[in-house]
Amino acid sequence: MRDNRRKEMASFIARRQSVTMSELCSEFHVSINTIRADVAALARSGIVEKIYGGVRSAMKQDVPVFTQRTRLRPEAKLDISRAAVGMINNGDTLFIDAGTTTMHMMALLDPEIKVTVITANLQIINQAYSKPNAEIIVLPGILNRRTNSLADVSTLEFLSRYHFSKAFMAATGISTDGKLNVKTYLEYEIKQLAMKQSETHILMCDASKYGSNGLMSYANLTDVDALITDDTCPEDLRTLCAQAGTELIIAR
Repeated sequence: MRDNRRKEMASFIARRQSVTMSELCSEFHVSINTIRADVAALARSGIVEKIYGGVRSAMKQDVPVFTQRTRLRPEAKLDISRAAVGMINNGDTLFIDAGTTTMHMMALLDPEIKVTVITANLQIINQAYSKPNAEIIVLPGILNRRTNSLADVSTLEFLSRYHFSKAFMAATGISTDGKLNVKTYLEYEIKQLAMKQSETHILMCDASKYGSNGLMSYANLTDVDALITDDTCPEDLRTLCAQAGTELIIAR
């Protein structure tokens, strides 16, 4: 109960960016002492920062909006999605993550293949109308315009009901030590849970994301079965994949 409240509180503060302690008491119907303990725990985790009379999110980042991000390296992202779709088998149960690379997968999927897809990715959901053999299970949540997906605390509870044969994952960046990074606490929670619920993990990232750090790391290359990237993949990333035992797939 306490952990769930703190997750909800982190999400609430991230949406509002800053709130007073009294607002948190009112929103979560607990005492000021409980709020102080929750805020202290979130502050220790680096999720929030204490300010005079309240708290603010430490998760705010200047990130291009989704429509701008779709214009970055579109050919490489399409090539990566084609390679990912080639790994899908008839009867698979798939998790498809939010992102500007994963968003192409449903449009490229063979309409004869029968699959079940669990996703909050609005592009995937919209494209599903033309794929009658794809059963789409839509994760609940609030619209996140940065990722063009649905996400809130309810997404986690719903996602925990399912198991996947393959999870097609995205990341904000891959750090030079192999960490897979994200910008927000909620993305961190959703991606970690999707990895846990899946048998096979496939990361889809164009090579420009290598060397990019984020606020949090939801996994490492050692946790990934395959990385699909483009042919500008640097030698350092190739070496990291070899050391991690991760299959490297170069999309062309």
